[in-house]
Parts: sequence; structure tokens; C-alpha cells
Amino acid sequence: MIDNFLKTIEIKQYKCFKDLEVDNLKRVNLIGGKNNIGKTAFLEACYLLSNSFNIFKSDPNYKSNTGSQLNRDWFHFEIIKLLISIKQNRDTTNFLLEWLLEEFELNDIVSFQIMINTKFRLTLDNDVLIPEHFGTQAWGNWGIFNISKFRDSSYYNKIYKKNHKPQLDNYTFSSICNIENIKDMIDELKLNEKYNLLNQYLQEIFQVEQVDIIKNKIMLKQYGTFKSLNEFGDGIKHFINILVIMFSHKNTTIYLDEIENGIHFENIDKLWEIIFKVSKEQNIQVFATTHSRECINSYSKISEQLQENNISFINLSKNEKNEIVVVVLDNDMFHSEIEQNHEVRAW
Repeated sequence: MIDNFLKTIEIKQYKCFKDLEVDNLKRVNLIGGKNNIGKTAFLEACYLLSNSFNIFKSDPNYKSNTGSQLNRDWFHFEIIKLLISIKQNRDTTNFLLEWLLEEFELNDIVSFQIMINTKFRLTLDNDVLIPEHFGTQAWGNWGIFNISKFRDSSYYNKIYKKNHKPQLDNYTFSSICNIENIKDMIDELKLNEKYNLLNQYLQEIFQVEQVDIIKNKIMLKQYGTFKSLNEFGDGIKHFINILVIMFSHKNTTIYLDEIENGIHFENIDKLWEIIFKVSKEQNIQVFATTHSRECINSYSKISEQLQENNISFINLSKNEKNEIVVVVLDNDMFHSEIEQNHEVRAW
């Protein structure tokens, strides 16, 4: 396991979370709870923090004990891109219109503080974002910046093109099937020798012989004929989206919101089998949300069949004071609850 996997996370005042600390996170983590309880917000906090830390450490001057003399303008704008990505995933219907009208703003994000593994911390205080890294003896401040002034950055023109969505190039958070992202990742798979494996799984599960980019469209070859991906159902689109994300990344963390969305219950077992195997091979940490009891049962069943112990089930609920409570069940506790038919629920 690489050292930047999330082991613990502390969240203060991020959206629906007032003061939350979660530990004992594993390589594969499934998050359940009622609708609108905060599952997606929890994913967002993890995504924002872990990717910010990874960006910080990607600087060639980084040293794990002393930090780095990184380009702070670049670093700050990379965090801005993460915030834009979160907003884009949250507001899929209106985001493009806002962007085209150049009215897109980030100042609707309220103050918060989140910390990962007692190593990296992000604080937003009245529009001012403060990234901090814990070195050998103390927290080091790596500059502050106003998120409402993100257009003033010299790096803004790298993501902005008139009449186009911003080019963010970060595909590890998936809440919908993004056709353009899939296209980019399929091209990458042809370079890293995972393309044939992708087609092998599609043949096995959906009787699809091949997926390819033809005339700038995603096409599936089935029964000897190529058809546009848009002619197929949402289930196969979502499945392909998850597969290409898994195969396109190594040594990182990915976030799959509503993992079972559109996928037929008969294919959920196969999906978990792939996730467990590929996450181990690619050294990927996975966070996924669900509101499906069948998905939770499948997660338990397949992990037992594969003797996969590096898993957790994270349950979000509310107490009598209407406060969000998080319970993290490790492998043994989770299977025990499932076997006894206790309230391990997703609704």
C-alpha cells in the first residue's frame, strides 16, 4: 500500500459535516446510508484532500520530511481545478451554461477544514484557502489564495476555451458516465497494454467484442457490427466508465459515486470481482457509495469468495440530535453483521 492512501480523515464544517473523524480506512471502502445523508459529500472531501496532497507531493522538489520549494501559483490552481471538478460533478445540468456565460463562481463554497493522515490539511476561511503540510516538527503553510479570484491565475488559460467545458484532466471522481473522459482513457489503455483486458471483460459480461474510438465516437462491436455507445443502455456505459477508470490509473485513489447506477443486479457480482482484483494489481484505493441492499450483499459475498480482507463498510446515519454519525466496519465486523442480518443498511 502506498503511503498516500487515506487511513484517516477529519472533516470540519464541510457541507453537511460539522465535526467528523473517520479512521481504519482500507483499500476498498463501500459507503452506505439513506439518500441525502452525505455520502457524496464524504467522497468529495476525501477526493479534494487526497488529490491536493498528491499534487503537493508530485512536485520534483518534494521531500516527505521537509516539504518542497514548489511553484505555489501552480499548486494553488491545481487545487482550484479540484474544486471546479467537484462543482461540475454536483451541477451537471447547469454547469456548462454557467461556464459559457462566464458567470461560473466558486464563492458559494463555505468555510471548512479537512485533514488527511495528520499529514496534509486544507482550510477555507472566508474565501481564503490555506494548504498546510506537516513536516518533521510542525505544520508548514504553503501560501494562501482567494478562490473567488481564480480567473486571475496565469494558469487559468490552460483550462479555459471559449464555448467549451474546462479541461480538467482528472478522471478519478466518477458520478456520471463522461463520454469525453472515456475517450481519453481508452487511448491511454492502448498504450499501457490494458486495452485487450478491457475487451476481454466486455466480451465475457456483455458479449461485446471490442470498444474503440471511430470517427471521434465511442463504438462497440457486437455480433460483428460496430454501433455507437449511445445506442446502448446506461448500465453498460456506467460499467465501461468504471472499468476504464480502474485500468487507466495506478498508485492512486478513485471515487465511484452510486456505483450500482444502471447496472443490472446480475452483473454487480462481476463488478466487485473486477474491482477487488484490479485495485490490488494497480495499487488503487477505492471509495464507492451505494443505496442498494443488493450491492452491499454482493460486496460482502464476493470479498469472502476472494478472501479479500482489506475492505471496510462505512455507514452514515443520524442520531437523535440530527447529527451525522459514521460507523466504520472492518472486514470481520462487516461480515458478522451481514451474516446476522443486522441493520447494515443503505436506505
